[in-house]
Amino acid sequence: MAKNDDSKIRCSLNLRNIFKSMMEDGYYPVYERTHIQFGLDDNIAVLEYEEGILSIRLFFSIDEEAYDLFLEASNSMMLSTSLVKPAIMDDMQNIMFSCETFCYNLRDFKRFFPVGIQLLKDALAVHKSEMKKLLLTEEIISRTIPATDEIASMAGISKSQKVVS
Repeated sequence: MAKNDDSKIRCSLNLRNIFKSMMEDGYYPVYERTHIQFGLDDNIAVLEYEEGILSIRLFFSIDEEAYDLFLEASNSMMLSTSLVKPAIMDDMQNIMFSCETFCYNLRDFKRFFPVGIQLLKDALAVHKSEMKKLLLTEEIISRTIPATDEIASMAGISKSQKVVS
């Protein structure tokens, strides 16, 4: 077989084939010129394919009030999986979890896609769990550290007395 024929067979995958396969599998994707968009666990997922690289990305918003905790939970999620990576978007208000692989034909896609989706769902679950733990820890700390006036009154120190170290 000639080299050119081999490369055509090897890279027979395109967004239209992927879109058709997703429709057959019960997803309700939206086909765009450069990507396919679909819902995943109340979030927006985007599938991109270019030159043999398949990317599945999940987007969601960062909670402004818990921004630092959100980033800490994202780091914990990244350490628990080797294939899903978080990235903060330029606006600093959204985050993306990304899962990528090499993929050259529809058979490769059908093998990887369910695995990639599950990896993203698992990463999202780890992230949510970490956020709950961090928020609970922060709430417990804020409840267990009394205000300065409370400390003084419990220690029998009046506001006018100074504590010498």
